[in-house]
Amino acid sequence: MIFQHFNLLASRTVFGNVALPLELDNTPQAEIKRRVTELLDLVGLGDKHDSYPANLSGGQKQRVAIARALASNPKVLLCDEATSALDPATTRSILELLKDINRRLGLTILLITHEMDVVKRICDCVAVISNGQLIEQDTVSEVFSHPKTPLAQQFIQSTLHLDIPDDYQATPETYRRSGQCTDAAHGIYRPLRRCAAAL
Repeated sequence: MIFQHFNLLASRTVFGNVALPLELDNTPQAEIKRRVTELLDLVGLGDKHDSYPANLSGGQKQRVAIARALASNPKVLLCDEATSALDPATTRSILELLKDINRRLGLTILLITHEMDVVKRICDCVAVISNGQLIEQDTVSEVFSHPKTPLAQQFIQSTLHLDIPDDYQATPETYRRSGQCTDAAHGIYRPLRRCAAAL
């Protein structure tokens, strides 16, 4: 399982964090070294064996957490809001890593998330849960194109909604008709085509 805030041990190196579940399982040291090295290469941290969590970025910490979760050869990888603490670019890289792991290892990945963009990017199926009850379940394409419950509709709408800046919303109709628009706050007039492109 991997978590939103990584849950790494600050006093252990990257190698030590990934090795922990193997140590608890009394795995021989030679096997631990082989397995941890293999996993760190898999998640793109082959050069970070001796680094400590304090010296890693958020994305690198999550990669360590993923390697640690894979150490025991699980059949299912549970990801609890695994990208919520990451910036958009790092989120994309972590999702690409999870997709790669899914393909390479044939591992089922279960994501718990409220970020529908994450669901769109990586999932095959989606289940919508409200107050502990499963209220909708289908393929991602079906839920996104035909959401059946109000909550699913709300989630989908949140990914499609575009907030238009107030000054563009307040553009006078006369300037629309004349092929110009205005930034009401600053009195700047531009061709309508440029205004639309800016949106």
